[in-house]
Amino acid sequence: MSLNIVVETIEGFEHPAWDAVRHGPDRVIAAILTSLPSIEICDYEGDQLLRPANFTLWRNAAPDDSEARSRYLELMKILETEPNYWLHLSY
Repeated sequence: MSLNIVVETIEGFEHPAWDAVRHGPDRVIAAILTSLPSIEICDYEGDQLLRPANFTLWRNAAPDDSEARSRYLELMKILETEPNYWLHLSY
């Protein structure tokens, strides 16, 4: 089963700087994201969207692997600085 981590608005517009195409560390990142406290809503299509409930907790949960860590911290930066964007884990 494939996984894409999509960064989008509630209206479904994807973040222009985020590459939502499958990446090797995305399964590790998704496992971390789904284990942390989050704010959850549904977008206009009914898909579940997530945002950190606690950015410090989410940032401190960054994986040790360098590739996964870099992608994870890039994701945190977008979510922290652009509150209109949410995570959608597309399986």
